[in-house]
Amino acid sequence: MHWSAPLLAVAGRFVVFLFLWWLLTGGRTDAWLFGAGSAAAAAVLPLLVEGPAATPARSALLPTLLRLPLLVPLFLWESLKGGVDVSLLALRPRMPLAPALLDYPLRLSPGPAPVLLASLVSLMPGTLAVIDGDRLRVHVLDATRSYDDDLARLERRVAQVFGIKLNGAPS
Repeated sequence: MHWSAPLLAVAGRFVVFLFLWWLLTGGRTDAWLFGAGSAAAAAVLPLLVEGPAATPARSALLPTLLRLPLLVPLFLWESLKGGVDVSLLALRPRMPLAPALLDYPLRLSPGPAPVLLASLVSLMPGTLAVIDGDRLRVHVLDATRSYDDDLARLERRVAQVFGIKLNGAPS
């Protein structure tokens, strides 16, 4: 194993945690000493818990955060579509709702990636998602339409952000 992979992961986490500290304290200089120590401890903690071999460079926090903007266009588009769908349902006199719980088999490995996926799905109008083992349970307002393609596209984008490969056959 190369020594730079864990170092890159720790450095990335340190920068992110220090930035968050700066935001939370409003940039107060008298809080920097404590903030830097806390950020360093939080950055090194995963190494102590999992060991250096469990921190590959591709899963380092900094590269993941740099790829996070890749989700923005897809999320905005899906939010716009969902908002239009919910608006049209609300404007109809009879509101033809067909709520249902859908099960989507997750191809993401357990960890932060499926949590982000469930969070993004839940932020879209008319949906609510939870992780249930190896599947995503999604509450939708209109079960007459298919959501599989949208969920698969979002899952692929989340995998891309985390720099990981999806398990199983592509959908």
